[in-house]
Amino acid sequence: MYIAIKELYKCFKHLNHHFFGGQLPEPTITIQTKGKRNAFGWCSAVEFWKNQDESVKKYEINITAEDLDRGVIEVMQTLLHEMIHLYNVVNGVKDSSRNGNFHNKKFKSAAERFGMTYENKEADKHYGWAFPVLAPATIELIETLNINEKAFELARRVPKTVKKSNSYKLQCPICGIKLRATKPGIVVICKTCGVELIEY
Repeated sequence: MYIAIKELYKCFKHLNHHFFGGQLPEPTITIQTKGKRNAFGWCSAVEFWKNQDESVKKYEINITAEDLDRGVIEVMQTLLHEMIHLYNVVNGVKDSSRNGNFHNKKFKSAAERFGMTYENKEADKHYGWAFPVLAPATIELIETLNINEKAFELARRVPKTVKKSNSYKLQCPICGIKLRATKPGIVVICKTCGVELIEY
């Protein structure tokens, strides 16, 4: 993960210089789990990162750990997307609503100004202009940076847990009567057949 962070900072520096004249404040770049968010990344609207006396404050740009292995171009596309949010934040431009999900025309305008384009010329009814892609010239620029591709081969993979049932199915081996028990190892005798029910 350290290598990926290093490469993200390198790309941030170059994109900041090329598109924003080096005017964007350097954020703290993190790789964290997406949790319940449906996003490849995010940019904080406030300066979350501070030293103890708050003389140093930084915004946060995060790339989600589960999506880190999408490839250099795709990850840098997310980085530039979040840099555009950062540009709008520091310039007092409200570019999204609905908890940051719906991207308005102000975001679209900035995206097209700063190295991105839209394949779909219509806004998504749920997410607005949230899906710009890198313009061809921007891809060419990123390819000149010699980003270490191995830094983006791993992603966070957590196995899904299967919830165990709190009940146990028991059945009489003779008459076939069934019931459920909530305690493991419980002994139940079939009143009709006089035999112990077995788990199935």
